Amino acid sequence: MYQCHVQFYLLSQRCSVFEIIKKMPPLERFTHEFLESEQPVEALAAQADVILADFEMLGLTGIQTLISAKSRKAQLILLAEKHQMECLNDVMPDLMDIWICPMSEEEVRFRFLRWQQAYKRDKDFWQTEHFFESLINGAPNLIWFKDKNGIHRKVNDSFCKAVNKSRQQVEGRGHAYIWDVDQDDPACIESEEEVMRKRETCVSEEIIQTGAGARILTTYKSPLYNVDGSVMGTVGLAIDITQERAYEREIIQKTQTLEKIFTTIDCGVIRHSIDGAQLF
Repeated sequence: MYQCHVQFYLLSQRCSVFEIIKKMPPLERFTHEFLESEQPVEALAAQADVILADFEMLGLTGIQTLISAKSRKAQLILLAEKHQMECLNDVMPDLMDIWICPMSEEEVRFRFLRWQQAYKRDKDFWQTEHFFESLINGAPNLIWFKDKNGIHRKVNDSFCKAVNKSRQQVEGRGHAYIWDVDQDDPACIESEEEVMRKRETCVSEEIIQTGAGARILTTYKSPLYNVDGSVMGTVGLAIDITQERAYEREIIQKTQTLEKIFTTIDCGVIRHSIDGAQLF
């Protein structure tokens, strides 16, 4: 769904490497633009998404200029010869990669394609995370993710609003602190252990004690799996039905009161619909 325009800033006299790169097609959903110069231009470095620079041409001072000028998210790839590696120790933490030269045309194509695939995976991850955050934070229900020890690792905005705490206060903490009670809720612990034991979604109605009183929640809890297939925690979604249950009790109470009136008065009583079509 996303579209990504990538600005490359090329600094090198090894024109054959860059000519090969410029002729390679962008991946789907990507477009490429190439900026070039023989000496570092800070303004070009600042607007670039990816910088490919020749260490032999620029030297350590030129590379440090690029590092200072580029944006925090921009990637810096150096073209260097093997014997120059020992000169790069101080700048290595700021480098995305080092391409050892000289390279054949096939190797240039291979390296650039691998970079394209890695860059796309990064953008795919960004899109997935964006979809996920938009979904859970737009939902009116409480959503949370816990590890197997019951520690909240991620919660949505509705959850934070319900407990009247910020995300920074909630994430990394257990039930008692979050809900302002003395100890973790045994019913909550039991339901999560059941979910992890059965490895299936469980639906239940829970009464949660909070600092503001008891809340009634309809909860849907599902297991979360680790990369090896073991259960690593649970994800929960809760619908607060406290007010609905209060309305229900009120309706039942009024109905019972009405029935008592009907059964105790001496005169006849006829109940009918608004349009008179049905009698009771």
